[in-house]
Amino acid sequence: MAQTHEWMFYEVMWRGWAGREGVPYPVPWWAQANFRHWSDDFDRGTYESKEAAFASNALYRYWHMVGVKDHRQESLIGQAGEIEPVYDKYCLSFFLYDPVAGQLHLPQLPHTDGRNSGPPVEQRMEAPHLPVVLTTFRAPNGVEFVQRTFATALGARQRDVTVTRLTVGTPTGEQREGWLCAAVLPAGPSGFQRHDRNGRQITDRRLTHLRYVPQEARVETNSGWGPLFDTAPAEFGVYGNPDFSLDPDAYLRRSPFHDLAGGGKLNGAPEAQDQVAGLCSAVFAWPFRVAQDEVFALDVRLPVDLYDGPDDLEELRSVPAADLEAANRAFWDAKLLHQGVQPQLPSPVTHLTDMFRQSRSQLLVLSDHGEIHPGPTVYDSFWIRDSSVEATACSLVGDGALAGRQLGTHYPLKFNRGGGRIGPCAEYGFFGGPHEKDDREWDSNGQALWAIGRYDRTQGQAAAFGAKLYTPYVVDGARWLRDNRDGYGLLHSGWSAEHLGERDKPHYWDDLWGLAGLYEAARLAERLGAPEVPELWGAFDDLKAATAASIRWVLAEQARRGEWETYIPTGPGDVGRRDSTMIGAAAYFHPLRLHMGSKLGDDIDRAARYTLDTMYGRFVTGGFRHEAAWNAYGPYLTMQLAHAYLLAGDAEKMDRLLGWTVAAAFPRTQERAVALGAWNEQHAFPIASDYAEVPGRHWYMGDIPHGWAAAEYLLLLRDILFFEADEDRDPHLYLAPGVRPHWVPDGESVAVDEAPTLFGAPFGYRLTHNATDHTVTVEITRAPSQVRFVYPCRFGTVLQAWAGRQPLEAIGNDVQVPAGTRQFMVEYG
Repeated sequence: MAQTHEWMFYEVMWRGWAGREGVPYPVPWWAQANFRHWSDDFDRGTYESKEAAFASNALYRYWHMVGVKDHRQESLIGQAGEIEPVYDKYCLSFFLYDPVAGQLHLPQLPHTDGRNSGPPVEQRMEAPHLPVVLTTFRAPNGVEFVQRTFATALGARQRDVTVTRLTVGTPTGEQREGWLCAAVLPAGPSGFQRHDRNGRQITDRRLTHLRYVPQEARVETNSGWGPLFDTAPAEFGVYGNPDFSLDPDAYLRRSPFHDLAGGGKLNGAPEAQDQVAGLCSAVFAWPFRVAQDEVFALDVRLPVDLYDGPDDLEELRSVPAADLEAANRAFWDAKLLHQGVQPQLPSPVTHLTDMFRQSRSQLLVLSDHGEIHPGPTVYDSFWIRDSSVEATACSLVGDGALAGRQLGTHYPLKFNRGGGRIGPCAEYGFFGGPHEKDDREWDSNGQALWAIGRYDRTQGQAAAFGAKLYTPYVVDGARWLRDNRDGYGLLHSGWSAEHLGERDKPHYWDDLWGLAGLYEAARLAERLGAPEVPELWGAFDDLKAATAASIRWVLAEQARRGEWETYIPTGPGDVGRRDSTMIGAAAYFHPLRLHMGSKLGDDIDRAARYTLDTMYGRFVTGGFRHEAAWNAYGPYLTMQLAHAYLLAGDAEKMDRLLGWTVAAAFPRTQERAVALGAWNEQHAFPIASDYAEVPGRHWYMGDIPHGWAAAEYLLLLRDILFFEADEDRDPHLYLAPGVRPHWVPDGESVAVDEAPTLFGAPFGYRLTHNATDHTVTVEITRAPSQVRFVYPCRFGTVLQAWAGRQPLEAIGNDVQVPAGTRQFMVEYG
């Protein structure tokens, strides 16, 4: 049964989109996408009604994002330039009005009469490393506005404010007049209200009370502050539901858009309420006259942090918007262009460097005081699982301080010290908060130990990071893995990640993570000379034996049943389950690298490699299709599979998967830029196909940008340039293992400088291709001591290789380069 406001919102959006009152209404892109191919099917396990699912925007969670590094709240930007501060109760949108013709020009419903110089709506990031969204809207009457939106910190307390700067002009140079209008509405890019069966109202954007304060040029939304206008509007009107009407058409008739279209005036009311549906709205207008080289400008500030009182109002207005914009640019320029890893890629693939910087900025924005969250709305929370990959990515691309704060401060806060039980397991020693406890996410201890161990390696022994966490966190976290397993020696049934399958079954994903975590714990103990070394290796060996025995049993049972393909299913309870949940096995290679040294045995190593091919052959159509659980593409799962192929030595399949993933970060539908270099957790089939493929059942859709996906991209591109191997016995580096021949034209280079490594010292090199001579020259500019190199030549068959006058051995196409070498050359045929 739909709640009243959910039903009303659905009806108003539907009737507004259908033009029920004959007046344009700013229906958000995601709602229009739903109405294109409406289905009464919805996720009945999560929502009570189709209206509740619609109001939560369950299917099309695409938007753009701006925010401040290490601050809590982000702002979302819609496909028409709408601005939604995530935790505030309103959305701000702009449009144009022609008072002479009585016409509204809404970027949500754009059209053209052929006089526009480009598409009616265009969006882009101002620069790949800058979280600044540019929206250009061109009306049919020859007027256009350009909107620049960014977030920055202000004042002594460095509180957040989102700023949007608009300029109105006429590309034709002819004189034009009209109104620039700002609309304050309840629904934004993320939806109206997410209300699920568990009673969680994660997002509630109902506007039950709206007020404009003319003397301060400020809007109040419910109990908080809304937008502040640097220039007071000439006209305004605030609208609500004063007679408590239950007629959806009343909202369309009694609206600023209806008044403008019908008579060219707003109601002038400064205040309104709607206790029925929370659909209050307001419009503010500024008349303009523009001509050749003349523009009208407006700056608006959205106080997304906690502001209250005249002093805060004065502080909000204290810095000119131009200065705020310049400071924001200077910060991101310094951070992403001059600090951290700077991949240098040749001309055909410079876009990969752009996306590298953009992914870094997304993780920094998604960091809340050192906690990296996987998303800005429904995923704006701290998971051990996601954060372990995110922190590791940050540490390896130059944002080590953020990784250190997350692992050194926030992980101990998630370490449970109580004496109770979490399902079948002990509470003490378990890493996890409400997410991990409620959903039985048994992978988290392995992930915490793995991330701590990898970060300790990266920082080097002098930093003593692992020593500071060893007791009790590493030791007792490892003992929890030793002592909390089922009768077969595996971790219990749980729901460590929804892409693995059902929560009432065990998943090898948990055991693989447990092995990686215990391995890192034992190696850390060895580096510290701690007495628990035999104990920790014993725990590793015990879980290794149980996991290997279980996998061998599953493989044998599948063979006995006549399965002709070799694959490791999601868990021992899923023998013969040949569906996309087997993607969990990719973790064997990435990020866990259990194949290095065949830690579970040569036979399981081979089975894991065959599993990659089974997945690629059955579930890859450009990207990884995860129809078993999500009914959508999986961008970060596609990158995990690509990374697994990179580490397994198949750079060609890696490149194909990478190509799809890059394209999936910039989806377009009917000339709309749906995303601007970011990934959801799930990429909907309709958006991936421009609505050519609409599933017959509902699908799952998570946040965008997705922090885990951004981290996967950083790790993948970094390992394409180089990755470490066998850190503990025969340490060596693979140089340019994923660099494809078509990436590097004649005379161009691939390079990286001062990149952190798991050897605790930075690394850098430059590879230059001479296509005429069929040679590759590699210069090592910085390297850890006592580390040798392997160059897997991708340009052709290695004919000879040498360093100075010394010939180098090639095993197949893998050129073996001794430690200490500073330059070598390879000739290929």
